[in-house]
Amino acid sequence: PLPKDVVDRIAAGEVVQRPVSVVKELLENSLDADSLRIDVSTVRGGLDSITIIDDGTGMRPSDLLLACERHCTSKLVAADDLRSIRTFGF
Repeated sequence: PLPKDVVDRIAAGEVVQRPVSVVKELLENSLDADSLRIDVSTVRGGLDSITIIDDGTGMRPSDLLLACERHCTSKLVAADDLRSIRTFGF
């Protein structure tokens, strides 16, 4: 897990306010994965279902367990790393 000071700095970006917030986050993931094609489908404006299909590279298998942990990322180790982010998501 990330240190508490790093979590505190990025926690505000974790709130989902409406379906478009989810679509934005998923589109950023697709772009970070170097996708060239991204298809977005919703049911009832995203209230029932949001589906994103892309041709991106995805994440490394070694990052799967980390992705399921609270406040974990493979892209940050310390607060100073926030200054050098080169992707939409972290």
